[in-house]
Amino acid sequence: MNNPPLFENESEKSFLALLLLRGASGNTDFGILPEDFYNDLHKRIFTVMIDLIDHQVQIDPVSVINLLKEKALFRDETKESDYIISLYNNAIMVQPLSYYSKRIKKLSDRRKYIQILQSAIQFVHTDSNENETVFTKIEGDLSRISRATVASGLRSIKEDKDELIDYIKTMYETKGATSGLRTHFHELDEVTTGLKKHELFILAARPGIGKTTFALNIAANVALKEKGNVAIFSMEMSRLELLIKMICSDARINSNLLKTGALHPGDQSKLINSIVNITSSSIYIDDSGALTIWEFKSRIRQLLITNPLSLIVVDYLQLMDDPTVKESRQQVVSSVSRNLKQMAREAECPIIALSQLSRDVEKRSRDNKPQLSDLRESGAIEQDADIVAFIHRERDSENIPEDKKNMAELIIAKNRAGAQKTFDLIFTPEYSRFDNV
Repeated sequence: MNNPPLFENESEKSFLALLLLRGASGNTDFGILPEDFYNDLHKRIFTVMIDLIDHQVQIDPVSVINLLKEKALFRDETKESDYIISLYNNAIMVQPLSYYSKRIKKLSDRRKYIQILQSAIQFVHTDSNENETVFTKIEGDLSRISRATVASGLRSIKEDKDELIDYIKTMYETKGATSGLRTHFHELDEVTTGLKKHELFILAARPGIGKTTFALNIAANVALKEKGNVAIFSMEMSRLELLIKMICSDARINSNLLKTGALHPGDQSKLINSIVNITSSSIYIDDSGALTIWEFKSRIRQLLITNPLSLIVVDYLQLMDDPTVKESRQQVVSSVSRNLKQMAREAECPIIALSQLSRDVEKRSRDNKPQLSDLRESGAIEQDADIVAFIHRERDSENIPEDKKNMAELIIAKNRAGAQKTFDLIFTPEYSRFDNV
């Protein structure tokens, strides 16, 4: 079977000829780059054309030939100069410039796709990792080409004018109110103006403080109140345990009484209503436990095919692995953190990743509130995160005033797009629930 060649020499010639005829100036945003041309001479011609436009010099055969000569880009000056002049003399204007640029870009992307497929075949034969890791890497390489057909990396800021005006108009009209995804924790929404589509939110605390509960409360709020799709990846708790937490929180039912079968008859209707409420929402749970970052990314991509996501929750970051990193545990965590940030951008939704804290926070006798330096195993977590928040509760119940016993602090220690702030929440552990004060 003979496959047709993945280039059109005539489309490349027509595109360059039209530029020569038009004497284009002032705009280099043609939707293609020199490397998108298959013909090497065409690549070199288009390179100097862009240079001329950038320097506000009108394009014509003489200016192109002279700049090729100045930059020593000719392979055969006489032959290639004649070719450029023939492009100009023989040009026939049939289609608009955009027609030819789209044809050139389409075939260029397909050639790149084939290169990745060929590399993938070699990778499959030689890589020693597990199949899912190998396949996910290949899938990621292919998806980058797919995304590039929609968003081609560097773009002129001229294209951003309308979006920028709309954003500033929204900020002015709302007076800085919530513009992102609402968590329905009022002070958190106020200080962040809502979670943004590209953000990595790190929620950290020592074990038993309530970080999983708080993340689940946010997830339930997004699913139930914002009618959003939420994906939860749990490395510790089973999906049943997570559901019990969410149901008890929604119904305000004591989870201990539920587990021991001592639930008050009056709470049964509330329980049934909450079961219907929670299980009717768009929440997806993966409790497969030991999960690699590549498996995580693969499952998110599969979900995105049919379900755009509003929020992703990862519980928790340090339990996720990257088998492609052979160095220290710190390097593994750094890779996981970096990939979570990249995935937030790719999925176009915020990711809340839970994180453990080091034991240093408990060794400080005077001030045992968490700090950024307490993030466990990697400083890269702080670097990658857009928001870092700590949950803090005093555990010495004997020295806590009665009105503070059910209080917790949420400490916004890093906020890339806003202020740092600490505020109180009400924590009711038997309900698995945090509430606004």
